[in-house]
Amino acid sequence: MSSGAEPRSRLLPAGFNHEAAAVVTILLGVFQVMLSVVLFYTDPALPKFFLLPLLLGILIITGGSFTFANERNASRLLLRGCACSHLVGLVGTLLAFCLYCYTLNAFSNTDHCGPSPTMATQPGCPKEWLAVYGTSVTLLLLLYDTGAAVMHSLLTVSALKALKTD
Repeated sequence: MSSGAEPRSRLLPAGFNHEAAAVVTILLGVFQVMLSVVLFYTDPALPKFFLLPLLLGILIITGGSFTFANERNASRLLLRGCACSHLVGLVGTLLAFCLYCYTLNAFSNTDHCGPSPTMATQPGCPKEWLAVYGTSVTLLLLLYDTGAAVMHSLLTVSALKALKTD
């Protein structure tokens, strides 16, 4: 380890491991990307909505990768890239949080089947099942987004403090 990485580990609590946080951040981004593929097929109300978790997942993976690279080979340039990518990722996750909440609120209360004499004997219709599935995928995205926002905020504070001390 170089001398640039050692003061950084003292800025947050003693048990905070930057490499583990980077791996968790990368995994949260991978989950976002994987769920964007599922969302492509489940949400007909917003046809381009799958792009949000796809781009956000790529952004989250980038932030985690910068953190991991900075822990392996500490340099001021990597630290600056780490801080910038985490700031952009934090803004992106907060915007995505608002959009996910809006999507859950706006599209969960709509009637997908309507009155139909053929569907009167069944407990639901396929469009309703698909809407429930889409809502559960959006809830998972909201959960992973919240975790990514927490990780980005911790790593942003750490990177900004390390930039000030160097």
